[in-house]
Amino acid sequence: MVEERTAELTKINKSLQTEITERQRIEEALRESEQRFRAAFHQAAVGIAHIAIDGSWLLVNQKLCDLLGYTLEELQLLTFQDITHPDDLNTDLKYVEQILADNIQTYSMEKRYFRKDSSIIWVNLTVSLMREPSGEPKYFISVVEDISERKAAQRERKQWEKQIKASLLEKEVLLKEIYHRVKNNLQVISSLLNLQSAYIKDKEDLVIFQQSQQRIASMALVHEKLYQSQDLAKINFGEYIRDLVASLFTAYEVDENAIALTINTEDCIFLGLDTAIPCSLIIHELISNSLKYAFIKGSNGAINIEIKRIINNNLTLIVSDNGIGLPPNFDFKKIASLGWELVDALTHQLAGNINITGSTGVECQVTFPLP
Repeated sequence: MVEERTAELTKINKSLQTEITERQRIEEALRESEQRFRAAFHQAAVGIAHIAIDGSWLLVNQKLCDLLGYTLEELQLLTFQDITHPDDLNTDLKYVEQILADNIQTYSMEKRYFRKDSSIIWVNLTVSLMREPSGEPKYFISVVEDISERKAAQRERKQWEKQIKASLLEKEVLLKEIYHRVKNNLQVISSLLNLQSAYIKDKEDLVIFQQSQQRIASMALVHEKLYQSQDLAKINFGEYIRDLVASLFTAYEVDENAIALTINTEDCIFLGLDTAIPCSLIIHELISNSLKYAFIKGSNGAINIEIKRIINNNLTLIVSDNGIGLPPNFDFKKIASLGWELVDALTHQLAGNINITGSTGVECQVTFPLP
């Protein structure tokens, strides 16, 4: 019995020794875990704090003390509400209510704290809630990241953007004034030509003056449209064509019941000044030719204008009429006509090409790249 009891006690002793060793290992692991936690907590690159449900500071790492300028003892005499900027407090408290009601698990927000020296620091705050096993709220864990430099950069960027907008507005006003003045100056030139034409006796010279006056009016209309455009760099060319042709019909005293006009343009075609003026002068010359030569006096006819996009970001301008057509072997490059010379020169200026057919009526097609 003694031997059996001794063996039993020996077995129990070994079991206890094993249990003690295991407990020692667990305690050592817990100590190491706690040391790692404390090291991570106190040496973290961001501020970390445990905050009571009422808002008082329970545990604060050194980084947060450095950010706020308080010692741990000084912070423990305050609540987070005491040092939160009034404009941010209501938002913060609403989040606290939601997390306590278990509506959210965590929240993040940008807010301002008052430092000990009364200066303001911008932080990004992330908050979660620790609960008791029963589910009762225990304390908050807050991670506080200093974002003052980022906020300062944002303020600088906003100020810079504000200055850029002011500068752009100033340039828009200046550019509008330039367009307005150029339009007015062109109209003055047109008026001078009109006054000068009153002293011209030769009919051919008078026609030349009137044509020059109309060309200037076409350019003035481009600047007027640019002045009225929301995008001061471009105009809606379809809208411009309608106004240009209307002014030509008025200048040539066209009977709108006799000459039917069709304009087909895409609404999304916008042209800058360098493209719009050559294009407008080409249209001016082609429409003028149709109005002057295409139709026998007293007869009815039709003029069609079309501008559309084609492949490779090119534009095609088509001006056609159903008039008497062109003479046989017509070559506009060999005709001593300022109008056709202008059309040819302006087409080259646009880096385009021109194709004219005139067996039945006349169709002029100009294709050029859209910048």
